[in-house]
Amino acid sequence: MERVEVSIPSNPTFERVVRASAAEIGHALGFPRERIEDLKLAVSEAVTNAIEHGNNNEINKLVAVVFALDSDKLEVHITDEGAGLKCFDITRRVVEDHNLESGMLRGFGMYLISTLVDDYEVNSSHTGTILTLRLYRKGKTV
Repeated sequence: MERVEVSIPSNPTFERVVRASAAEIGHALGFPRERIEDLKLAVSEAVTNAIEHGNNNEINKLVAVVFALDSDKLEVHITDEGAGLKCFDITRRVVEDHNLESGMLRGFGMYLISTLVDDYEVNSSHTGTILTLRLYRKGKTV
């Protein structure tokens, strides 16, 4: 298995570094253009969640991203250094908050991620949360 690791401070500016890495890896794996765009958006949302919700924008806390490649799939592990989640409802599809001034919807990130990847899982403890995203090569699934 090949691995590429990137760690960034909890500063939204550096999310672009991880997104660019995702694009390069998707291209190197021969994913079609639209699949690379799905990968970039899913990773971007996951890193943003880790920065904002996991690490509470605390610049001294890192977000680690590991791209793990094997013959069947690409796994992306996004890890924060937050306090963890008490519970996570993967069936939640409700937008939590609507900010009329900015026109932005909140609470939609995990739903979006779930539609962009083939499979995902969330593991959380008091030392942080790991979100694992999976994209299978050539339509392969578990």
